[in-house]
Amino acid sequence: MKTARIAVIVLCMALLLLPSLGMPLFGPRDSGAEYRVPADYPAIADESGKLNAAFSGDFERWLCDHFGFRSAFIHANAWLNYRLLGASANEQVVAGKGGWLFFSPTVPDYTGEGRLTQAELTAIADNLRAFSEAYARRGARVYLAIIPNKSTLYPEYMPGRYPMRQDAGNIPLLRAACQALPLTWIDLVAPLREAAAGERLIYYKTDTHWNALGAAIAAREILSETGATARGYAAGADVLFRDGDLARLMGLSGLIEESVPSVVPDAPLPDANYAGRSFTLSGNGEGRLTVFRDSFGTAVGPWLTDAYGQCEMIWTSPLESGHAADDVLVLVCERNIREYLLAEPDLSAMDAPEPDADNEGDALQRGAFNRDDFEEAEAEDGDDFFDDGEDEDEDEDEDGDEDEDAPEGGDEDAADEEMASGRLTYGI
Repeated sequence: MKTARIAVIVLCMALLLLPSLGMPLFGPRDSGAEYRVPADYPAIADESGKLNAAFSGDFERWLCDHFGFRSAFIHANAWLNYRLLGASANEQVVAGKGGWLFFSPTVPDYTGEGRLTQAELTAIADNLRAFSEAYARRGARVYLAIIPNKSTLYPEYMPGRYPMRQDAGNIPLLRAACQALPLTWIDLVAPLREAAAGERLIYYKTDTHWNALGAAIAAREILSETGATARGYAAGADVLFRDGDLARLMGLSGLIEESVPSVVPDAPLPDANYAGRSFTLSGNGEGRLTVFRDSFGTAVGPWLTDAYGQCEMIWTSPLESGHAADDVLVLVCERNIREYLLAEPDLSAMDAPEPDADNEGDALQRGAFNRDDFEEAEAEDGDDFFDDGEDEDEDEDEDGDEDEDAPEGGDEDAADEEMASGRLTYGI
């Protein structure tokens, strides 16, 4: 009996000491559950040479981020919560029915608690009017497309504890507020809702974004409205997907898999890292397109680029003026309406002259857009015109996500594979 008690005590002591003893070999590892940098070891003295008064608290944060087997414990806790309790260990993730995961900041849109007020709608309309008029003076056409949240298209998989709103939500309210504005509304809800009723999923179950098929459908609608020629495609066989951002938030990166439809375009699409914050690429169409986007623009980007001679994609808020374009597209998700459209646009460049066409590759006729022309102009005037997305978005204010899995621009096979499987989705 005494031996058993001693064994229990030894076992408990070993379990208590295990995280500390394991730190040299099993210290900090990226669990995939947190989108932040682990705390650094604190300095004992501050900049003035005095004892760091915050050392105790800083050391505690460092220890919590670096104890041994931390990632394994996070995975185990998340797995037990998800598999045994059907719950999420992360408050940003809502565990729905049938293995579906939802982003918790979208819940107010779903329940109606996040309904846009009349004052907000008026402010958004004023912002979009000023933004659209600034580009109209340069001869550019402005388009606005709002992407529905996953819970808007697949409400049947939301947990029963969340009552669904009784109205149609914020997108119809915003559309009504934009009726008198000098811009064109592109309806994505109707075609995506129709597609969502079919057998093939258009949004991921474990990720907050649309998949490759959803992005292709949206691109077709957008380009049909702008008049550009959309690349054809065929929906291929299902492929396995294991890297959902919501699964990563739960600490289950690579541990939850789902089958998603692949998409095969009629011809290869432009190859680049579309997770970059700002970049310009050449395509196979005519004219110039500037896209102000959030994370949903990553998967749809290649389709838009292909349809124009030049496509500039900008992941930023607030909206900006002064970009040389024939068409301007504002493409944001339902949950980001306030963040992107309530912010007063930056119109500081609205009166600046449009860049000389000679430095822009002239009229950008079909197939005539030459990247070398831009690079030579860049070398002459010192402007950083091109950014192919090699520098990933370091601070995604939208959701705090880091783009760890973006394909290298030079690996065409990897990029084609990721396009087909729909993995070109980044951010939350």
